[in-house]
Amino acid sequence: MGSMNDFTIALPTIVNMVFMFAFGACAGSFIHVVAYRMPAGLSVISPPSRCPVCGFRLPWYQNMPIVGYVLLRGRCSACSVHIPVRYVLSELLMGLLFVAIYAVLFLPSSADFWYSVGEGWWRAQGVIAAFPALVAVLWGTGALVAMTMCDARTFLIPIAIPRWASVVALIAWPIAALLARDFSHPFPALAPAWPVCGAAIGAVGGLAISRILLVAGILPRSFEDWGDYAESEGDVFADYPYARREMIKEVAFVGPAVLLGAVGWVVANHLGAPAEMHPAVGAIFAVAAGFVIGGGVVWALRIIATVLLDTEALGLGDVHLMSCVGAVFGWRVALIGFVIAPFVGLAWWLGNLFRKAPMRMPFGPSLAIGSFAAFFLKPIVATAVVAGLATMAHLGGWARNDPSGALAVASVLAIGAAVSAWAARKTGGIAAAASIILMVSAVVAWILAAHMRPGAGAVVAGVLVACCVVGSAVSGAGFEEESGPRTALSRILRLLAFVVVLVGAFLLLARPGSPS
Repeated sequence: MGSMNDFTIALPTIVNMVFMFAFGACAGSFIHVVAYRMPAGLSVISPPSRCPVCGFRLPWYQNMPIVGYVLLRGRCSACSVHIPVRYVLSELLMGLLFVAIYAVLFLPSSADFWYSVGEGWWRAQGVIAAFPALVAVLWGTGALVAMTMCDARTFLIPIAIPRWASVVALIAWPIAALLARDFSHPFPALAPAWPVCGAAIGAVGGLAISRILLVAGILPRSFEDWGDYAESEGDVFADYPYARREMIKEVAFVGPAVLLGAVGWVVANHLGAPAEMHPAVGAIFAVAAGFVIGGGVVWALRIIATVLLDTEALGLGDVHLMSCVGAVFGWRVALIGFVIAPFVGLAWWLGNLFRKAPMRMPFGPSLAIGSFAAFFLKPIVATAVVAGLATMAHLGGWARNDPSGALAVASVLAIGAAVSAWAARKTGGIAAAASIILMVSAVVAWILAAHMRPGAGAVVAGVLVACCVVGSAVSGAGFEEESGPRTALSRILRLLAFVVVLVGAFLLLARPGSPS
């Protein structure tokens, strides 16, 4: 009797999970179509699913996710050609992913892992009341998977994918706030500080104005003549010689957003926050702030790095991807995901070194994985952040106790990085990875100790910049016919030299005092 009662209690959860798997499999089937048709400029609706070889149109029962593939035994019923397994894998992946999302948001756990992820609100509302918010999260998840598949295959992200996810978030989160029946737990889409709300609305208005001016032909499009330098149609790696010039166009585009964002901040700060704000209105502000912050950080880094490296750094697709993340999951998730992404990309890059795989890697998948981790693995990420901060505190204590030693270590590491960069001319990827690790460690050691010994810190800064310049010169793109580990090393070393100069200028302006 007890087991029967337990089953009766668990039955609604089982039904929900089965539904989520089926729904996810259907979404996976559609996402696969989106990922393969949109980059090619094809409609995702017409023509209906058919065999790419013989053109046989699949009847409805053969088009069922997973089941249709099993019934057909992986072959077309008309011409018997093999159906790529990626179709069923995408359906299976999305089905399992949707079940996992339901679990982390709604199911209790004795370890409180899922509860920490859902922050309590999801469980308190239940599936029905939280359904609009769930739609926003599921749509955003599907969009991230679709963008990952597009970027990994073509190095392009169709802008319509993140744009529609942001629109859905703007509609769904306020509706979720209207339907919420329990506010004892924090609403996931809480409005940020009032000046930030004003800045976000102003920035969105500025982007709308720039978009109108762009469509009207008043503002020029950046990289509009990219195709003139492409070796073939669809070439996304053309050696474009005017990347810095194109950033002037992008600065002109974001200028109204920055200006109106500043005006919005000042006005909101002057008027003061309202005495009371409905959660639905706060949700609108939260989506707008996430959209602006998520995309703004990436766009700022894109402009700065492109000017520094004289080659397009990041892509506008990455900007739209992180705007989508901020709108759907919140600005905190966007920022944390952006911090996690380079570590994901580095792991991928190192894996390619040892597998001798192609070195060209899109950054979109790393951003998507980092954003997933920031939202769905909050307890694990929080633990890792605490451990990382503790390590930095320990290193900072060492640098304070022995700043001269830390600066000496930084110099030795920088020289070792330059030697490794020279060795990378012959040995390739492993030496390039070693050079990056050594130089990053040198920069960190210098940052921790430079303010303690300003004079010696300035000298070591010169050593670091010189080593970066020399390492970049001896491992530059001229030694490779196409972009590879040495090209990546050259660009990263230039970027680190810029970081040293920027931090050094800040320390000079701040003029920190020497320890007593």
